[in-house]
Amino acid sequence: ATCSERRPLTDHVQMAGDEQKAVKVIKADEVAKHNKDEDVWFIIHGKVYNVTKYLSSHPGGPEIMIENAGKDVSDQFEEFFHSTDARDVLKKYEVGVLEGATEEDWKKLDETASVSSGSATSSFPSYLLPLLVVIIAVVYTMMNQ
Repeated sequence: ATCSERRPLTDHVQMAGDEQKAVKVIKADEVAKHNKDEDVWFIIHGKVYNVTKYLSSHPGGPEIMIENAGKDVSDQFEEFFHSTDARDVLKKYEVGVLEGATEEDWKKLDETASVSSGSATSSFPSYLLPLLVVIIAVVYTMMNQ
């Protein structure tokens, strides 16, 4: 059976080639419990991610991730124009889908990536934003020591 665009993902089955894989459905209150330095989960566009092991690798530093742990950070994720590569890294940490989310919700992760990275008319060099984030993180760290 195929999932419709609007059907909640309570019985979602993900296709990987010819294989089907059941996906864990997770309630928002369960995600909210994962809000500590050593246990960081997020909701982004209806999918749930355990990013604990990625904290030390995050270009913007672990602080911003820990500060928002256990929450839906879809808007914040998009505000920082994460690249297609960043979105691919994120997929490695997916642990399930948010209860009540729809395919329409979680497809936004890929749709937004193609809009933000595929603009040939953009005059803003793509390397400047990550560079700016790193500079801000360094300044922030220096000021808070």
